[in-house]
Amino acid sequence: MSQSTDRVPSDGEYTPEDLKFMDEALRLARSIERRTWPNPPVGAVVVQQGRIVGRGAHPGPGQPHAEPIALDEAGIAARGATLYVTLEPCNHHGRTAPCGPRIAEAGISRVVCAMRDPNPHVAGGGARFLRERGIEVRIGARAEQALEMVWPFAVTAGFERPYVELKTAVSLDGKFAPRPQDRRGTAPVYLTGSRARHDVHRRRRWVDLVLIGEGTARVEAARLDGRLARSDQDVPQAEPAAGYVDTDLSWTGGLDRDEYFVFAGESARDAETRGRIEADGGRIVFCPECERGVDPRGLLAQAEGLDLHTIMLEGGPRLAASFLATDQIDRWINYIAPVVLGCGVGWPEDCGGPAVPRCDMHLTRCTRFEQDLQTIYDCRSFQRTLSEVIF
Repeated sequence: MSQSTDRVPSDGEYTPEDLKFMDEALRLARSIERRTWPNPPVGAVVVQQGRIVGRGAHPGPGQPHAEPIALDEAGIAARGATLYVTLEPCNHHGRTAPCGPRIAEAGISRVVCAMRDPNPHVAGGGARFLRERGIEVRIGARAEQALEMVWPFAVTAGFERPYVELKTAVSLDGKFAPRPQDRRGTAPVYLTGSRARHDVHRRRRWVDLVLIGEGTARVEAARLDGRLARSDQDVPQAEPAAGYVDTDLSWTGGLDRDEYFVFAGESARDAETRGRIEADGGRIVFCPECERGVDPRGLLAQAEGLDLHTIMLEGGPRLAASFLATDQIDRWINYIAPVVLGCGVGWPEDCGGPAVPRCDMHLTRCTRFEQDLQTIYDCRSFQRTLSEVIF
C-alpha cells in the first residue's frame, strides 16, 4: 500500500446539522429507481431555518439535475436558505442547463457540497461562479461517502471508458471453489457468509452488467442479480444485466435469466450453436480475440456501445486473470472466507500459479463481515483522489 500525506476532510469541521442534512442528500442520491450512469448519482436538499423545504435526486442522463428539482419543490422558501448537495453544482451546458445560475436566481445564501466535480475540466467552476455572486460555498461534508458513491464516474474521467470492478471470493488458501468433481449439482457454492453475500448483491445493483466466464456458467445455474438487496431502500431498484464470456460459443446452457449477454469471439460467427443460444434468450456480442480468447479491451469497447458503463466481473479466475493481465481492472474487491479447501479451483497455471498477474494497486479499506474479510484495492488512489476533490 502506498503511503500518502494528503489531507483528508474532517466531518468535525461541520455542524451536526450540516452532517444530518448532507446524510439526507446522500440518501436521496442512493435511493433511485435506475442507475444514472454515465452521469453520477446526485442528491440535494434545501433547508430553511432547520427544516427541509425541498428534495431532489438526479434520475439520469437528459433529465433534470438534483438541484433544480429540490429548488422547484422549495419555491420561494429557497430564498435565504442553505442548499446541501452531494456534488459541486455544474456551471457548464450539457444536455441540461447549468445549475449555478439557477441556484443564484433562487436566492440561496449558502451551499454545502460533499465534493468538487472530479472532472478536471470543470472542477471548481460551479463553486467559483456561486462565490463570485456572494454565496457562501463549503466543500467536504461527508466527502468520503460521496466519492465512494460516484467512484466509477471519478476513476474513468466521466466514463471516457467503461468502469470495471473485479469481485473475487476465496478460501484462506486462495481457492475460488471446490474442484468440479467435488461439487453436487449446479447450485452455487458459497465460501462466504450471508452478510458478505448481501454486500455483493448491493454492489451488483450499482453496475450495469455482471459478467462471468464460460467455466463458471457451466458449473453454476447463475442468476447474477441483486435479489438479496431487493428490499434495501438505499440502492438502485433496477436489476443489472447478466452475461458470460464464451469465445467459441460452446456453451448452450445459458444463465438462469430470461435474457442475457454472451460475449464471443469474431471467429464464432458461424458457430452451429448460435441459433440455440439466441433462442434461449442470449444476445450474442462478437468481440476481437487475443491469445487468451475474447480480448478484454475489445469486449469493453463493445459494452460501451451497448450503454453498459459499469461492469462487475464475478466468477472464473481465468476471466479475472485476462482482465488483470491487460490492465482493465479499476477496483478489486476480494472476500476471504475462514475455510481451507486444500484442493480446488485456483489461478490458471499460465498466470504463474497462485501469484496474481499484477500487484500495483492501492489498498482502500478492509471491512469485516462476520467471519469474512473484505479488502478493496483501487488502481487509482482513493485517498489521494479524496484530497483532490475537497479543496
